[in-house]
Order: sequence, then C-alpha cells, then structure tokens
Amino acid sequence: MQVFPTQTKENENLNSESNQLHQLSTSIGLQSQQETDEEIKSFFHLSVIMIAIQSGNFALGYSLAYLSISFTTLFSQITLQGSEIEEQGLFSAVLSIGQIIGAIMTQPLLKYTTRNQSLLISDAFGIISILQIIPNREVILAFRFSFGVCLGISTIIMPLYLKELCPQKYYESFSVMAGFLVGGGYLFVTFLGLGYIDDSLNGSDSNYWKFIFAFPALLHFCRSFILTFLYKMDSPITLIQRDKDILAKEILRKIYQPQYIDQAFLECKLGVQKNIELGEGILSIFTKKHRTTVIIGCVLVFVYTWSGLFALFSYSSQIFSEMSKDDTTLNAIFNLIIGIVQFAPAFISKYVYGRWGKRSLLLFGLTVLILCQILIIGLSYSQELSIVVISFIVICIFSFQYVLTLEPITWSMIPEINSSEGTYFCFVTLYAWQLLVLYIFPLMLDTLAMSGSFIVFLSLTLLSTTFFYFFVKETKGLTHKEVDKIYGKD
Repeated sequence: MQVFPTQTKENENLNSESNQLHQLSTSIGLQSQQETDEEIKSFFHLSVIMIAIQSGNFALGYSLAYLSISFTTLFSQITLQGSEIEEQGLFSAVLSIGQIIGAIMTQPLLKYTTRNQSLLISDAFGIISILQIIPNREVILAFRFSFGVCLGISTIIMPLYLKELCPQKYYESFSVMAGFLVGGGYLFVTFLGLGYIDDSLNGSDSNYWKFIFAFPALLHFCRSFILTFLYKMDSPITLIQRDKDILAKEILRKIYQPQYIDQAFLECKLGVQKNIELGEGILSIFTKKHRTTVIIGCVLVFVYTWSGLFALFSYSSQIFSEMSKDDTTLNAIFNLIIGIVQFAPAFISKYVYGRWGKRSLLLFGLTVLILCQILIIGLSYSQELSIVVISFIVICIFSFQYVLTLEPITWSMIPEINSSEGTYFCFVTLYAWQLLVLYIFPLMLDTLAMSGSFIVFLSLTLLSTTFFYFFVKETKGLTHKEVDKIYGKD
C-alpha cells in the first residue's frame, strides 16, 4: 500500500505531540487530595459563570407557561384565523417547531464555532424575540418561532459548555442545577400570572402580557453580557481545537489557581487529542460503542416528555381552569402552587444528590411517578370537590418528584454518558417528542379523557423504567473517563 509523504508527516506530528503530552502528564503528576479545595480561584465567580451558561434552562421553564397564562388576554387583542382551540394549538406548537429547527442548526455550530459563539447566536434569536410584544398574529408567531430556535440551540450547547468548562469536582452539582432552573423559570412565570387576577391587566386594553412576552429577551441579553463581555468566557476545549492555546489558557487562568492551570490545560489537550484520534462524527452514535448510551439518552427524553408532566405544564391553565370551573383567581393560585412545588426540590437537592447516585434516584423517582399516575387515573373518574382537591395534591406530589429526580437527571446524565454528537441527537429527539405531545394531548383529552390519557402515560413510563433498570449504570463519584469505561467506550 502506498503511503503519501504528507500523511506520514501528519502521523509523525500527532505521535510526537502525543508523546509530549504524556511526558508532561507524568511530570506534572496528580495534586494531593488535601489541595483540591483550593483548585479554583473563586467559587462565587465560578457559580456566576455556570449559572449564566445554564440560564437558558430558566428561559425553557418560563416558555412552558408564559403563553398558556396569557391566552385570554392575547386573543382578545389580535385577529384569529380559526377557532380558539385551533389557534391555541398553533401558537403552542410553533415554539416546538422553532426548537427542532434550532436543534438541527446546532450540528454545524458544533463544528464551526466555539461554545460561547454558539450561545451568542442562540441569544441573538432570543433577543429579537422581544418583537413578540407587537399585537399582530403573524408577527407573534414569527418571533415565538425565533424564541424556539434560541431554546433549541441553547439546550444542546449548555450541557456541552458546562461539561467542558466546569472543574470535575463541581460538575455534578452544577449539572443537576439545570432541572431546578427549569422549575425556577416556571415558578417565576406563574408568579407573574397572578397579575391577571386584576381585571385591568386582563382585558383587551391591557399591556401586561407584553411585559410577560418580553422578559425572555432580557434574560438572554444578560447571559450574553455576563459570559461574553463581563467574563470573556469560552470553552477551553473548543479553543484548543481551533489552535487557540493561548486563549484557552487565559480562560483557565480565570477559573483555576495558578498551580492547577497546567494540569487543567493538559487534561483539555488530552481530551482534544483523543477526539482527533477517534475521528468520530455524527454517524458514530449508531456504532456499537455509542449505541447503548444514545438509546439511554433518547429513552430519558422520551419519558421526560411522555410521563404526563410536560402535557400538564403546557396546558396547565386550561386544565386548572376546568378544575376550578373557570375561576380566574383559583386558576392562578393552582398554577402558582405548582410553580412553588416545582422549585422546592432545589432546596433539598444538595442532601439528596450527596447520598444517592443517579441510577438509584432515577428508578426511585420513576416508581413514585408511576404510583402518582395510578392515583390520577383512579381519581379522574370523580368530579366531587373533595376528589378534585385530592387530585391536585397528587399532581403536586407528581410534579415535586418529577423535578427532584427525572428532570435534573435527564439534563445531567445525557451529556455525562454521551459524546457531543450523542448529546445533540438526544436533544433533537426531545423537541420532536414535545411537538408531538403538544399536538396530540388535546386530542387525547377529548377522546380518552384524563383517565385514558394517563393510562397511556403510565404504560410508557412502566416500559421506560424497565429499560433503565437493565441498562443504566451507576456513575456516582466517577470521572468522565471512568463513566466512559463502565459503558465500554474506553
């Protein structure tokens, strides 16, 4: 076989660089365990950076309800081109369509931009979505779609950015925060929804809905300002991939103590070299090496969407309106309570995740969700006030357990066990499932009622739980390399 000189030279260079990196690794050695507490310069600044990166999850939680709570006021100020139910379906679905398009757009962004550049593009779509405040049907649809594109890009980039930038010691704590930020966004928008109790803010002359629609644009502007202009942050790994080693070290200097910078840089360099040697692209996710973890990720986003909570969140105002018999005040209170329940797990997560591993929490959480689904099915056959109150309490327990276990584990486990290509694919399927639920759930309620709908959700959750029991492995306390090893990737 003929060997071309240029290929030989490239291989020699790669081998030479590999030898140099391994020699450097040996010379640096591992730092003592006693010094790890001083690994970073400032936990406060690290927290600001990590929360800023993941603030898109707050916007994601906000997006679940900001339209739902505003339907009545919004539709009184624009000209509809179909029935109110049809228009509600369209306005709800256009966000998910934008999320799918944004997720698909992320593939070239992963290849040609750094992580921070990708978030800047995402935030640009988010900032222009402020034009949703123009009271015109077509304009609102167009810029709600823009907001969806923003969320689609952001959802995939955020976990990758976090994984590549966050020190290993703090990764688990910050990665599970994603789910709680989603809950925080939902709580915040339901709190704003209390304003609609005031008739002056809930009529055809009200501008209150414009403030609610404009808030996500402000959030994405703040993220860009903090990461790009205040901290000048980026992923050191993507900078090294583009031969910007000096910039990568500048980033690491902002996070690590001086004695840890060379070690952190070496780890990034070795990670980049490993990716180059493997030469894996998007099709690699279908190989035996990655197949199991990609399937686990896809099943996670499937049950995340099809356990019933996403449908309840997306149509909460309509469902609670029926439960409260169109009492606006009671409807708003129901939504606020659900928002509080969703955010409450953030205050106990430190104790839960410090003791339990992700596999144990996932299986326990799904078991509780299954029990709640069974109760919702049984209680939905009665319309007595006492039964409605009990049903709402069960929904609160359902929501609490979902946000404590399934939601944060989904956002944390997928990037932990998958490559960037696998993470990308899993989150693309997430938005496809969400779009399907938005279209199908109203039809399910009409044909199957609440009981029949939750029988479907129960069946799918049982199947998913059985799959996780046999295929998900415990990763508590393991490094990224050790996680790859237990799944047969290293």
